[in-house]
Amino acid sequence: MKATHYSLDLSRLVMVRYSGDKIIARCPACAESEGDRKGNHLCIFPTGKYACAAMPGDREHSRRIKALAGTAGGREHDTAQERAWRKRRAIEHREAEMRQRLIAIIQEMRSKIIARHPWALEDVWEDSPQRIDCDLVEFDPHHFLSTLFPQDAIVWAGEVFQSGYDNENHWRTIAAWQNEKKLGPMTTPSIWKPSITNRTIENVLFVPYVVLDFDGFDGIKPKKPEEIEKHRLDSLAIVRWIREGLDWKLAAIVWTGSKSIHAWFHSPPPAELQSMRDYAIELGIDPGLIGRPEHPCRLPGQQHEKTGDTSRLLWLQLPWDS
Repeated sequence: MKATHYSLDLSRLVMVRYSGDKIIARCPACAESEGDRKGNHLCIFPTGKYACAAMPGDREHSRRIKALAGTAGGREHDTAQERAWRKRRAIEHREAEMRQRLIAIIQEMRSKIIARHPWALEDVWEDSPQRIDCDLVEFDPHHFLSTLFPQDAIVWAGEVFQSGYDNENHWRTIAAWQNEKKLGPMTTPSIWKPSITNRTIENVLFVPYVVLDFDGFDGIKPKKPEEIEKHRLDSLAIVRWIREGLDWKLAAIVWTGSKSIHAWFHSPPPAELQSMRDYAIELGIDPGLIGRPEHPCRLPGQQHEKTGDTSRLLWLQLPWDS
């Protein structure tokens, strides 16, 4: 049950939203020093009391929160500070409105992209530079990696948790991986520095690819077979548009064995990558993989733990050295 009276003035807070019966917002005291940029430190409870997750039990911090955002009776009056607050608030409102307008435009554009760039599965196979309809290409992770990376490149492969102390064997050259019968189930789109044990961004040497993960449109993940099939076809249409309309160089398309497809592209310029990240959700793409070259993604030929289906290639470029 929500409180009828709060000791803080909600109109003076930013990034305000409800989480169950609590209110979450950016802590104004943390914000003074550019902190809490994600806006999740301040919690207002149903009783009307509040606390900062970053400074629990800190009375001075709590007093500062009340001074900045308390109701009229308990708030310090600082005309210059209030003007600055109103200016920031106005900018945030304008940015939010602009974002909503752009989202609407992109969603409308997405429908047109899908209608104008259909890419049926048989056409994807036909367009692939390498023939897909053989086990060597469709299901072999060794062939996949040796196609995308030079033989002396160090790549990571393994389970998501296989990083850190005592996991150095999960970083090997492509040539060394060819001698390993078991490979996977995950890899990354990166070439790594020598002699490392942690899958962190600081240890990445070179990022030849970006992986776009199509896992659902408008935050809705497909579940029924007909929904998954439509999602796959719509995703392939957008991949085709990115390749032809944006002129990104496609390297591979992997069906993960579940609802998602992963489109591997040669890394575009940083500004283009940022634009893709900004509007990824509206295009049905998970922004979490974009600009995260250390993040694992599924290799072909791997059984998906949830569906039991085997991941496979749908499209593959010619080998690196061709």
